[in-house]
Amino acid sequence: MDNLLALAKGTELVGDYRIERTLGAGGFGITYLAKELSLGRDVAIKEFFPNEFAARDGASLVRCISTSHAEEFETGLERFIDEARTLARFDHPNIVRVYRYFRANNTAYMVLQLERGRSFMAWLNALGRPPSQDELDAILAPLLDALELIHAHEFLHRDIAPDNIIIRSDGSPVLIDFGSARGEIARRSRTVSAIVKPGYSAFEQYGAKGANQGPWSDIYSLAATLYHAVTGRRPADAPSRITNDELKPARLLAGKAYRPAFLAAIDWGLAIRAEERPQSIAVWRQALFASHSAKDGAEDGAKTHVPHNEASRKPAQETGNETSDEAAAGATASAKAAAMADAVAPAVASSDVSFPVSCAGLREASLCG
Repeated sequence: MDNLLALAKGTELVGDYRIERTLGAGGFGITYLAKELSLGRDVAIKEFFPNEFAARDGASLVRCISTSHAEEFETGLERFIDEARTLARFDHPNIVRVYRYFRANNTAYMVLQLERGRSFMAWLNALGRPPSQDELDAILAPLLDALELIHAHEFLHRDIAPDNIIIRSDGSPVLIDFGSARGEIARRSRTVSAIVKPGYSAFEQYGAKGANQGPWSDIYSLAATLYHAVTGRRPADAPSRITNDELKPARLLAGKAYRPAFLAAIDWGLAIRAEERPQSIAVWRQALFASHSAKDGAEDGAKTHVPHNEASRKPAQETGNETSDEAAAGATASAKAAAMADAVAPAVASSDVSFPVSCAGLREASLCG
């Protein structure tokens, strides 16, 4: 991939890495394939480069193009380093591994394990059919474990979407491209479009101040990703759903190929209001993996897609601690999800759903942005 602002092939960084080529670029960073010289291994290196107010000075140096953006640049740079420091603490097979981070060229760099595989979107396209329940379960379970670990450390992904999940050749998933640094820049500059992904970002992420975000925000994004997988279509943008929510529930579109409770849990995760979603991964996991037999213990007469035990509670302000209310909700989440599934009309025919079949090709840890 050619990028006029990218470091040239052969550029060395801190004497330890040599740039081989550009993997991708986004609004807030450029990602390279590089060689770690001492070990002879390939790595991915992400460079902090907010292209809205950064420029290349000479071959390597990065500078802020305007003093009016200097604060945003420095704040974003510090957040980028903080994000790298946090991610480096995680040793989980389904979270992209950070080997090292360092400052150089008036910016910062993150050295990551090179993940070879397809994005989740490319994986879906290559299937040429709806993924099976077993296929989704095999991908979803480790992703939930990874998110639970992230949230336990009071950290959020903030940018879960089909292009930010890599499916390795062995079928295992890995979360890439965390959105904390660009989120901080956007809050400083009030450039909301920089931190949202239409269809996948929760409504609270559209606020310039970034208030009221928590595990429920990542849950919305992963629910939207699952919705796309089972229906073949991206959900409507969150702001458009506030005044006129015409989103058709997954349980009506996806047919009988999936557990009713699984589809109901996807719809629960897509509740437009933060307080009406599952408040923790633990609670949502129980609903997603509930068997259909859980309906026997459900409350009769469930009428909406939102379990009322969650809807009446404000989101917790801290992301790392599960409240006693959440624990109680977890005990009934499976039954509630099954009840929601039974409270709706029969599924529509699968012929109403179209799945793209073009293959988007391989993605090598292209943490673009």
